[in-house]
Amino acid sequence: MSNLQTLLGEEFKYLVQERIKNFWGYGNLNGDVWFVGMEEGHNQNNEVLLERLKATANAEVFDIYDDLRVDPGHVYWFEDGAPTQSTYRKLIYLLLYFQNKTEPTLEEIRDFQIKHFGRKKNNHAALELMPLPAKSIKEKDWLYSDVDVKGLVSRKEYLATYKPARVQRLREMIGKHRPKIVIFYSRVYLPDWQEAIPAPLKEVVSKKLHIAKDHDTLYAVVPHSTAFGISNADWKEIAETILRHL
Repeated sequence: MSNLQTLLGEEFKYLVQERIKNFWGYGNLNGDVWFVGMEEGHNQNNEVLLERLKATANAEVFDIYDDLRVDPGHVYWFEDGAPTQSTYRKLIYLLLYFQNKTEPTLEEIRDFQIKHFGRKKNNHAALELMPLPAKSIKEKDWLYSDVDVKGLVSRKEYLATYKPARVQRLREMIGKHRPKIVIFYSRVYLPDWQEAIPAPLKEVVSKKLHIAKDHDTLYAVVPHSTAFGISNADWKEIAETILRHL
């Protein structure tokens, strides 16, 4: 995204700074289950990105539907008739399995996504370790190099500048709110997740699940919802194993 500074001006710079300082995600920080990913995706145009930042720069968490109606491509997933979204699908599978102790149907997952996922009045939070939406993890897709904010020249510099403080802040938030389960998704980032977890992770299901326990919080690292080769039977095993370790 070239010339963001020129196109969107000082307002965009301010919103980027505020989002870095404040934003963590969606839902309810007092919920029992937290999901933590690396960052939000973004595939819309500059103007939609500006509106998205306006809507989500001034607090830690938001309602994933009510607070983001400025982004039609996003709220599509939470309106009547929407299909299941690939990232949310298995996160919701885990939530419903924890709740009902049985595998949810695709229709139950879809209904939960539309009505409940990431909403402030529900019993979970969907968070991101890094605060800025990104097209991908590739340097060529980095959106913010033209924004005159410390640490944004490249994705590599952004991670080096902001990730250590974000990891520490996440640990503080977990200590404050005491969720029962914190699920980090995507095993690609296992070293990053370990930094955020105050106890050593142990692999309990080969290449599928690591867990750790600290005080009253169980930490789990699971595959990304879209990870290749992970079957429904694997997700059932992951869910059952997490429940056994509570």
